[in-house]
Amino acid sequence: MAAPRTLSKYWMLTNEFTQNPYPLLEHVRRESPVRELAFPDGGRAWVVTRYADARAALADPRLSRDIHVHYRLMAERTGRPMSPPPEEANHLANLEPPRHTPLRRAISFAFTPRRAEALRPRVAEIADGLLDRLAEQGPADLIAGYADPLPVITIAELMGVPAHSWPDFLRWSAALRTYSPTDTSGALQSTIAELSAYMSELIAQKEREPGTDLLSALIHADPERRLNSTEILSTGFALMTGGNDTTASLVGGVLAALLTHPAQRRRLLTEPGSWSASMDELIRYVSPISNALQRVTTEPVELGGVTIPAGEVVVICVMSTNRDTDQFPDRPDELDLDRPKPAHLSFGHGIHYCSGAHLAKVITEIAARRLFERFPDVRLAVAPERLEYVPNVVVRPLKALPVLLGA
Repeated sequence: MAAPRTLSKYWMLTNEFTQNPYPLLEHVRRESPVRELAFPDGGRAWVVTRYADARAALADPRLSRDIHVHYRLMAERTGRPMSPPPEEANHLANLEPPRHTPLRRAISFAFTPRRAEALRPRVAEIADGLLDRLAEQGPADLIAGYADPLPVITIAELMGVPAHSWPDFLRWSAALRTYSPTDTSGALQSTIAELSAYMSELIAQKEREPGTDLLSALIHADPERRLNSTEILSTGFALMTGGNDTTASLVGGVLAALLTHPAQRRRLLTEPGSWSASMDELIRYVSPISNALQRVTTEPVELGGVTIPAGEVVVICVMSTNRDTDQFPDRPDELDLDRPKPAHLSFGHGIHYCSGAHLAKVITEIAARRLFERFPDVRLAVAPERLEYVPNVVVRPLKALPVLLGA
């Protein structure tokens, strides 16, 4: 019989976990599926690892996504006043009903699957332009040169940002990836101020001269669906941060998965009609979201047989739920393109289900198709075990994905 495994109180924050979390998550799901996690600053969280518990938690109104609740908790723990910037405090991912409800209605009206589908030709053009540059480099990094910029440029174009401003958006997006409310350097606040000033001017311009873009749709919506300028600005920030990071992590992860699964890649290339049907299995397998955005309990909540007190942070471990054998009993650690459409939690569940899920799928599908159709002999330039992931409690991005594009 194997000896019981002793875990560090920082078990989810170690580099070993970052690089290969799945063996440890399988152990945690089996032995203590709702487990405490300590943070170096003295705080703690409760990590939910089983699919059924996570799905229940994501739909439980006692687990709040309200950013003001989170900041009050941080203020209590740090002993200093803290309040969220308006750019972060007025979009639906950071709010609960009743404020969340009209925002969700407005975004759902403007940010439709039809709008995402209409972007397919343009996403392909952007992808081809990035691949043109990579083709000139010999050995190429698919993260820095492809997976990271493709969502930023696509989302900037979706919002109606002119092409000459894309370099600024790439710079702002890179800076915002490190956003932390406890940062005291001032660098991130400067980035937020720059982006806020730019977006405010863009919104004012589209009030005067509307286009066919998402910002114009929000600004000129019917009165019952219309957001105010602060809410539109905050929504733009949400797309720039959450939209870019999660989609970049997804694109990089799917490219890496197909580079290391040649049989599945060949099948997709010989059966092009199967790309869209395969996206959910690729997303489940890759798990671009490590953990859902943190919740705070507003009253005691029982999950997985554990009573979590009020005023506690709850982390819902999506990459664990996506390989839970109770939900995916047939070889969940394998990529199986014939798996019946998996009900993964990578885009959340309940009222906070990701509004941009369809767009993320479109961008990822096109990114993979264009790469492998154009460079059918592309291969990793390093052994798969040398690929490294960036430590991050929300997304799971690769540091780099070095490849050789030619034969």
